[in-house]
Amino acid sequence: MIDAVKISKALGDPIRFKIMLMLARSKEGCCPVPGREGERPGLCNCEIMEELGLIQSRVSYHMKELAEAGLVTEEPRGKWKIYFINTKNLKEYLKQLEKEFLLE
Repeated sequence: MIDAVKISKALGDPIRFKIMLMLARSKEGCCPVPGREGERPGLCNCEIMEELGLIQSRVSYHMKELAEAGLVTEEPRGKWKIYFINTKNLKEYLKQLEKEFLLE
């Protein structure tokens, strides 16, 4: 079961929201990593750092928050990590919001 409040808090930060949009719209980046079955291609720390103008430690902090909320998964690749959007949990979160707020 997902924690809708934790996910909402994670998405409430503008930087984390932008990171999630980047992951949702990811194509093939500078560190080509094909998506796993049913997933979009991943993004490397360096791509997030460059796009948002953040240092590595800030990216790591935000990605830790997103991972703990269950919104992303990570895969170590040498000194970098590749991040993937967790579409299963994101869809479950949206369904839960729809159920709770739209009373369907």
